[in-house]
Amino acid sequence: MSNLLTVRDLVVQVPARSTKIIDGISFSLDAGQTLGLVGESGCGKSMTCYAIARALPRGIAQTGGSIVLAKDTDGTGKPDDPTIAMIFQDPTSSLNPVHTIGYYLESSLYRHQGLKGADARMEAMRLLERVGIDQAKSRLRSYPHQFSGGMNQRVMIAHALAAKPKLLIADEPTTALDVTTQAQILYLLEELRAETGMALLIVSHDLGVIARLADRAAVMYCGKIVETAPVGELLERAAHPYARALIDCMPTIDPDDLAPPIPIPGSVPLLENLPAGCYFHPRCPRATEVCTVSFPDPTNVSPFHEASCYHPVAA
Repeated sequence: MSNLLTVRDLVVQVPARSTKIIDGISFSLDAGQTLGLVGESGCGKSMTCYAIARALPRGIAQTGGSIVLAKDTDGTGKPDDPTIAMIFQDPTSSLNPVHTIGYYLESSLYRHQGLKGADARMEAMRLLERVGIDQAKSRLRSYPHQFSGGMNQRVMIAHALAAKPKLLIADEPTTALDVTTQAQILYLLEELRAETGMALLIVSHDLGVIARLADRAAVMYCGKIVETAPVGELLERAAHPYARALIDCMPTIDPDDLAPPIPIPGSVPLLENLPAGCYFHPRCPRATEVCTVSFPDPTNVSPFHEASCYHPVAA
């Protein structure tokens, strides 16, 4: 697989207050691969996605590092930037309530593929059917409020596919959905990745979602990546105490292990008032004095597994 996305030493901050939201993170993503960003709310996962998509909110800016997308060719031999599409955790608020689903999809098809009229309507119907929406012809005349949350999320995915993206960013795509619909959306994303060969960057606070979809995972805390590893290795041998704590928070269905999930003490600190040293040390049971002095550099746990911790959890 070829490298598609490379993020190096990315810094995103609020310039007016000199507050860093993302503080020097680095990772890469290959074509056809899925990377999961995991962590509690407020750790910088969504802002990382906005930075990659060049969609940072007003008043927030990338002030350091680089985001490089590998160029490809469209058959003419001319290098072109790969398309990025993004789906959000609240699909209903992302759809314009005054426009029909058909208008929403057809306008995107015209913008990205140059389709219009009957050609655009046929392709919009095909996309709705591809994401599992029946009676596509009549559904094109529907408005977002006439759809359920799960159906609106499917429309968002169809809208993303209209751009034929090389990279699809999914920012907590199943948060507001019931368990059955969540499983359907995850299965759909798995199918689409296999079918199109696109790369997928998925954000979630749910390690179960990451375990199902991702090849690799990056654990974020207070704007930094504290651990990266293949998903299976992370779940079995998490080295950073924060990653281990996230795993211990997961409920289990193992009948031989009925112990309740263990909550993480305390809460994520405010970005304006981060502790010195390792940001997790006030909540960490393994912290010592060295953890309060400086943030640890990433070290290799195994050839493809890194963690930034002075006292990693034993395998």
